[in-house]
Amino acid sequence: MRLVGAELLKVATTYRTLLGIVLAEIAIVLLGTIVTVNDVADDPVLPEQFERDLVGIASTSLLFATLLGVLIATTEYRHGTITLTFLTTPVRERVLAAKTVAALIGSALLVLSALVLSIGIATAWIGDRSDFDFGSDEWELVGRLFLGAAMVSVLGLFIGATLTRQLGAIILVLGWLFFAEPALAALLPETEDYLVGSSLGGVLGGDASAPSFGHSLPVFTVYVVAFAALATVLTRRRDIT
Repeated sequence: MRLVGAELLKVATTYRTLLGIVLAEIAIVLLGTIVTVNDVADDPVLPEQFERDLVGIASTSLLFATLLGVLIATTEYRHGTITLTFLTTPVRERVLAAKTVAALIGSALLVLSALVLSIGIATAWIGDRSDFDFGSDEWELVGRLFLGAAMVSVLGLFIGATLTRQLGAIILVLGWLFFAEPALAALLPETEDYLVGSSLGGVLGGDASAPSFGHSLPVFTVYVVAFAALATVLTRRRDIT
């Protein structure tokens, strides 16, 4: 618990980085919610997908949860404090485990803030309408969103711990998701259901074209476990000066 507390303190004291992530998330969620609610505020009947759209806006927090995981793993390498951390805690797996818990907590807070913002604005704007109501389906999507954020944050953490280079890890994550995966899916359509992005879509739900939850969760778990194993092996063997 002391290690986890120390890792959370490190996250909180990397003020500029954390502030940048939070402000970027707030700006995107705020803009998306205002546009979405304004488009339907004067409609006599809200669209059936309205509540799901609000959760979808909050899902932009997944990108920031991924980046947070990368930053938790790489910031100490960037600033050279990782040497002191490993000297204080020679069992490096414990450090990696504490960073994992910190990433999980941070990702949950990012998702929670995005949901509070999107649903809060909608409630303040049109909350008195009888057709604005969150049902079991919407709350299931919220639960899946927390699960997805937890998985992408630890995946980002293990990728960062594998590479140790902050900029390189961020470029790899963004490049793979936004460029490499779409290109690979276009060239080899049979691989699409086994890619990270498609698997994440299946975990989140709400998209009929995405693979099923039962298929996507094990596939994404394989990615997480594989990078966790790789990060653990490299962290144990890495020379720190």
